Amino acid sequence: MKVNIVSNYKPKTGLMHDVGILRGILTAALDKEVEIFRVHYMQPQCADADLNIFMEVINPALFPYAGKNIWIPNPEWTYKSWIPYLSSIDEVWAKTQECRDIFQGLGATVRYIGWSSIDKIWVPETDKKNYYKAIVPVGKNIYRHPKPILQAYQRIMKSDATLYRKLPTLHIPYSDTDVEIFVPEDISSKVVLYPKPLNENDYDELMRECGLSICISVSEGFCHAVNESMSAGCNLLLSPIRPFLDDLVGEVQVGRFYARESKTQQHPDCLGVLVDVDVQSIMDALEDYVNTDFRTKRIGSQVSRELYGAHHQKWVDTMKVMLAEMRVPSYSLKDAMPKEEDLPDISIVTITKDRRVFMPLAKYSYMIQSYPEEKLEWVIVDDGEDSIEDTLIGVPNVRYIRCESKLTISEKRNLGVQSAMYDIVAFMDDDDVYPNNSILHRTAMMLKQPRKECAFCTTIPCYDICKYSSFMNVPPMTLPQSKRVSEATLIFTKKFWEERGFKADVQIGEADAFIQGREGMCRELSPQDVIVSLVHPLNTSSRKTPEMKEPNGNHYGFNETLFTLVSQIGDELALKPEHAA
Repeated sequence: MKVNIVSNYKPKTGLMHDVGILRGILTAALDKEVEIFRVHYMQPQCADADLNIFMEVINPALFPYAGKNIWIPNPEWTYKSWIPYLSSIDEVWAKTQECRDIFQGLGATVRYIGWSSIDKIWVPETDKKNYYKAIVPVGKNIYRHPKPILQAYQRIMKSDATLYRKLPTLHIPYSDTDVEIFVPEDISSKVVLYPKPLNENDYDELMRECGLSICISVSEGFCHAVNESMSAGCNLLLSPIRPFLDDLVGEVQVGRFYARESKTQQHPDCLGVLVDVDVQSIMDALEDYVNTDFRTKRIGSQVSRELYGAHHQKWVDTMKVMLAEMRVPSYSLKDAMPKEEDLPDISIVTITKDRRVFMPLAKYSYMIQSYPEEKLEWVIVDDGEDSIEDTLIGVPNVRYIRCESKLTISEKRNLGVQSAMYDIVAFMDDDDVYPNNSILHRTAMMLKQPRKECAFCTTIPCYDICKYSSFMNVPPMTLPQSKRVSEATLIFTKKFWEERGFKADVQIGEADAFIQGREGMCRELSPQDVIVSLVHPLNTSSRKTPEMKEPNGNHYGFNETLFTLVSQIGDELALKPEHAA
């Protein structure tokens, strides 16, 4: 079985622990039967695999490269704008019961798998604990900010000097580039900050030494920090969030101290529930901990270690059985595509307005297409003052539509689709480069099983023809998919358009309303073999060339004919941008 593990690559995070744990359990369960490949989630394409497993983050452009797509999300980092992708996900694997409930409520197919962490290896019979030291494992996680803990310490310092003297010293490992922490001067003697991520050995040694681990997190998708603290035999002071209560720790018992919930709220952007705690309840829990005798604290350490061990072994055994029984057919993207003899007729639609300078490029892109010529037509909609009909002499299967009145971009797109003869329509803008397989690739990818009604790119390679520079335009992944679509790459069925065309009054971003709510009928594509967008003074899009110290040239392998053509257009626009039409 070939498996792509798709994730971010941010080092020293819980996500990277997740990736390592997933790789380890796949290898343990399947041994030589599995080949594992790492894929950065921002890549627009990847090698074929039988199974894609997305860790936390997701990229719909990668869905076509595997026969089955699995998502292991963390709700507190799962943007609501990603919900439409669930219709294209085969299964969600939930690490916590809270996650399971959230995604089942969204209609997803969910399997509760639990999770585990790397063992910090604390031996109760021989290893010591310092119960006057507490670790507050913040790391890079903003949800674990220690502010309420510091507030509790400050209030105790002002109200009960005797209790304050007995409080454990707080050791807070964190990353000051991700989390900003302010320690009041009057409690600074009780706080040790580690503002740069500790190396693994130092972090493990600190955790094994500390007798108490404090994690007042507002939301977690699992929480390696707490699970690792249990493996290291720490007593625990926690916020009452469901992953702690349902999955990792359980209700109050020896060595477990919980703060009280003060309020909850839905995350404004993501799916997680945010739980705030009452500072007084942290003070109460700290007092309970201080008043607990050494023997009971030691028992609490043993209970933590035993609970971790039991959970970990159960998880390993369960996952080995589940993975060994999972049947995933071998997958090849090529085999899922339609055969050449089954390729349908395609109408290519190009809209233009006073863009004579670009017509040689538009003709070039059309004429080089590898799609069978007899199955193509080219529909051009022109509402410019300078008709470009004379430039089309000798072009096969072209239909020129001259508009006497000015139209919006959406109106021209609708007119082009309405005028198209065939049941599948592909857009080609007049000022972009379309490789010879653009129409073939888009058509085959849209029609591959399971067939979709629409396909498009969101990540776009760009070349500034006046500044001679290449760059990638990557809209934020947190945006809804409909707001990331490149209209110049759209391909869709007439039926899809008839159900909802382009809103007539829209000039820019017309794909948003066209796609919104129908994401499950669409397939996102890699721009490879589809498009290189040209940036120039007459662009109607918002793409801008990033600042560069010097031009970085063309990175897209243009042949000599094409490079000469776009360079000539760039020179003409640079010299006379106001007369370029």
